[in-house]
Amino acid sequence: MDLNVLFDYAAKNSVSIGNVLAALGAAVGLGFAGYGASKGLGISGAAAAGATAEDEKNFSKYLALEALPQTQVIYAFVIAVLITLGIMGGKMTIEKGFICVAVGICLAVMEGVSGVYQGVAAAAAVGGAARNIKVTGKLIVYVVMVELTALLGFVFGILMLTVNKVY
Repeated sequence: MDLNVLFDYAAKNSVSIGNVLAALGAAVGLGFAGYGASKGLGISGAAAAGATAEDEKNFSKYLALEALPQTQVIYAFVIAVLITLGIMGGKMTIEKGFICVAVGICLAVMEGVSGVYQGVAAAAAVGGAARNIKVTGKLIVYVVMVELTALLGFVFGILMLTVNKVY
């Protein structure tokens, strides 16, 4: 299909290609971040449930470890909101739309993958805490190290959207 046909259709029907691209970027980033976070939460949650069943007095410590993969989807949600604000502002060009797609792909990979691996690290930390609750503070450091990847993706997304005046 010739892209000019698509652009002609968009022009005749008041469809903003920039808005469509931006929405796609937001959806891809948030969707894959949500997948990674939920998979990570499932992995760490299974470990936390087993540890809690063995020693329920440490439930809150296990819960703190188990919940960490959720931050990835929070970061992606903030970026998706910023992109949506850009769409609502009515000045989303095709170029800005492609920037949003690039940011969405970056978030999909960085937030989605780090969510899964943070869940793995959290599950291991829960197992370690179940053996020796006194080292929980030290174990959380291993889980937070994975967070750096997610945080870098978040900062990159904010930077790209801000520099390019998307919102």
